[in-house]
Amino acid sequence: MPFLIDTDVLVDVSRNNQAAIAYVDQLSNDWSLSAMTALELISGAKNQRDVELINRLIEVYDTIPVNEAIGRHAYDLPKVYAKSSGLRTFDALIAATAIEEQRTLVTKNRKHFAMIHGLAIDVPKY
Repeated sequence: MPFLIDTDVLVDVSRNNQAAIAYVDQLSNDWSLSAMTALELISGAKNQRDVELINRLIEVYDTIPVNEAIGRHAYDLPKVYAKSSGLRTFDALIAATAIEEQRTLVTKNRKHFAMIHGLAIDVPKY
């Protein structure tokens, strides 16, 4: 199954964490990031220099946009998981992207996603 890389892993890559880079490099060539991950990364930039560096990083990867199916699925997820498990908007969009695109989500934040039925998760060990 192809992979969808979560924000936390790409933050480590952007910070030149060699273990994270090696982990991502060992994945199959079939991986992408969600448009929400790109947005989270840009939103976390501290200054314009960071924006430019993050933008260059994002441009290297295939980014899956939010389409109608992803949007609908993301709308349904908080109905089930927001109150019981604290699912947040961006996490719902990232999870919906992985499910709709049939990708395994690579994330260190297992607790944010583990409760979601139908979502395959890979937790990196770096």
